[in-house]
Amino acid sequence: MDSDEVNISQEKKNKLTATQLARIERQRLRARALRDSRPLLRNEDKPAPVPTLGCGGGFLPEETHELNAVVAPCAPLVHPGHQPHCLHCGRPFPQSFLYDNFDYSICDECRDTEGEHALMTRTEAKNEYLLKDCDLDSREPPLRCLRRRNPHSARFGDMRLYLRAQLQERALQVWGSHAALDEERARREGARAAGAGRRAVRRLRALRMDVRSSLYTPQRAAHEHEFGPETHDARADVYSRSCLSCGHTQSYEKM
Repeated sequence: MDSDEVNISQEKKNKLTATQLARIERQRLRARALRDSRPLLRNEDKPAPVPTLGCGGGFLPEETHELNAVVAPCAPLVHPGHQPHCLHCGRPFPQSFLYDNFDYSICDECRDTEGEHALMTRTEAKNEYLLKDCDLDSREPPLRCLRRRNPHSARFGDMRLYLRAQLQERALQVWGSHAALDEERARREGARAAGAGRRAVRRLRALRMDVRSSLYTPQRAAHEHEFGPETHDARADVYSRSCLSCGHTQSYEKM
């Protein structure tokens, strides 16, 4: 490299900010650590070279769908001092599904997909642990979630999946203890059952009223009395007769 190229590179470095220089230095150290961690390959063990496409000066082409390019995952932390330790087995690990997506230090070998490391939707988390939206989003620290496309319809919003272990910790933070959470859950179940009982009673009462109203047929025709033989009270000089069907008595005098 001649003096002109050295001066040009020095001018470029002077134009970069301290943050950009620090990022470049970290990437250089990580690349060196990754290179030093790989075993040396002999000439006969080296894979055949794969032809690559031009990157256009460090920028991806605009039509990436025609290239069928697969984006490689981020390089793992190779240095043991930078690797997190698993909360179950205690061994360091470079990367894992839970650590990359939820910042939860559990390696892939210790992950329990059916237990405390299962993923729950936002609705399931709120119903099971009695949490509100503010408890998931506003309370510090906000819980991390994994977004997935809604399987029911593409028109719906993306599902937000949360880690069960972190939801349990947040429930204890909100309610204070398992006993308080169980008590509140029992209280809500009782109130829900009582409300369902009241609704059932109202529906039964309305059904009975409908049945009774269908059986009742009002008589709209006027009643006509059918009187029997008349009787005479000689002392009061009053005649009377009674209806044979309803028992109505009619009293009268004769001139």
